[in-house]
Amino acid sequence: MKARGGVDWMVVVSRLVFSGVFVWAGWGKLRDPLAFADSVAAFRMLPHPVFVSLVALGVPVLEWMTAVLLWVPRWHRAARWVMTGLFALFAVALSVAQVRGLEIDCGCFGSGEPTKWSVPLAWGRAVGLLGWAIWYGWRVRGRSADQ
Repeated sequence: MKARGGVDWMVVVSRLVFSGVFVWAGWGKLRDPLAFADSVAAFRMLPHPVFVSLVALGVPVLEWMTAVLLWVPRWHRAARWVMTGLFALFAVALSVAQVRGLEIDCGCFGSGEPTKWSVPLAWGRAVGLLGWAIWYGWRVRGRSADQ
């Protein structure tokens, strides 16, 4: 769906949404890094507390960098891959938590009160965003990232 001038507005809106999601998610994690570290540890997937700390500090920075680099033509393709990889990683981690029957706060947008629906809802969101990211990557493949 291109308007005059060749701008694909579905791509622009998608990029805005993805950037917004990553900025919002990163902000929630950076606002309370200890709570996010607790959320990461609750998944019981990392073998040592040092890894929990690295993930808790690194993921929000990576999310913000991805949000910005989605708008930089030279780095757009790499940012798309990172974005898709993050959504896939989140979906897998939440799937493991679901299989284990964990009632945890995913920590996706900061800390919250875990309920029995926290993990399934977060999983649905992650899978939905993953599907959208795959569609987005397919839509913009081979094109200039300036659109």
